[in-house]
Amino acid sequence: MSAPPADWTVVGLDEEALVARVEGTLAARQFAERLLASKAEARRVIARGQLLRENVPLAPQDELAPGDLVTLEFQRDEGESCAGSRTVLQAAHEPLDVLYRDAIMLAVDKPAGLLVHGDGTGADTLTDRVRSELAATGRGACAQPVQRLDVETTGVVLFSLTRELQPALDAQVSGHGMLKRYLAVVEGRVDASGDGWLVLDGPLARDRHDARRMRVGRTGKPSLTRVRTLDRQKGRSLLLVELGSGRRHQIRVHLAHEGHPIVGDALYGGKRCHDGLMLHAWGERLVHPATGEPVEFHTAWPARFASLFAEHAWTIA
Repeated sequence: MSAPPADWTVVGLDEEALVARVEGTLAARQFAERLLASKAEARRVIARGQLLRENVPLAPQDELAPGDLVTLEFQRDEGESCAGSRTVLQAAHEPLDVLYRDAIMLAVDKPAGLLVHGDGTGADTLTDRVRSELAATGRGACAQPVQRLDVETTGVVLFSLTRELQPALDAQVSGHGMLKRYLAVVEGRVDASGDGWLVLDGPLARDRHDARRMRVGRTGKPSLTRVRTLDRQKGRSLLLVELGSGRRHQIRVHLAHEGHPIVGDALYGGKRCHDGLMLHAWGERLVHPATGEPVEFHTAWPARFASLFAEHAWTIA
């Protein structure tokens, strides 16, 4: 985990703005680039007059001194105006299971059978539901998912609620600075228990014979999955899985390649299961993009796992 930024300390954060006390000497442009993790976003914010000192918009070359209070005003848009979104007037679904929420980001527990992003068919999506609920509460936030899960995979999906700090969240996802842990029930006995981790690092490539699938192959992209066994019952293993990369179908392919397909994963050789695909994004740990402080959250024990394995009393470590 990273320490809070050395150049500033966040002293205020709400739906409208972030206020930071400058701790070093630097130009406004440098401050914006470091805070937002994007030179392009820094230029845009300064050009729009969203970065202020004593209510006066800052120019890129303006020098900031220790003790200065700098305000970043967020640009808020109604959910219906988000690019690519649909207007959802009344969501006919169960309320979202919110795991974490502040002015910058929102984490929810995605149910099975729901797309994260639209696929052009007009089907209901998790993004539509999040935007609908935000609009219903008067939040002018254009929620954007910074992660995706397969439609049948359940668990944590993280959304950015500000355009300005989304690049900082995206950088953690793409740079693997975020710890993401899954639960999986697989066929067979996986010998990776206690403190030992089984490392799966086969390169992943698209299957030339089936566009729906990925495969392990020498021409694929580097991939890393770490697996630890939590329990074994009736010829199946309950696994804790950590991602070291984020390839399409990565966990499903790596485990199937080892001879342990996920229960319910018919695409990769798993036996069909009335509870569906037994893969669940259980928890995450990341650095808050504004404060630099560690943030952790996880879901409850997934209900569909209960018929096979009892809840385990462990947390992210």
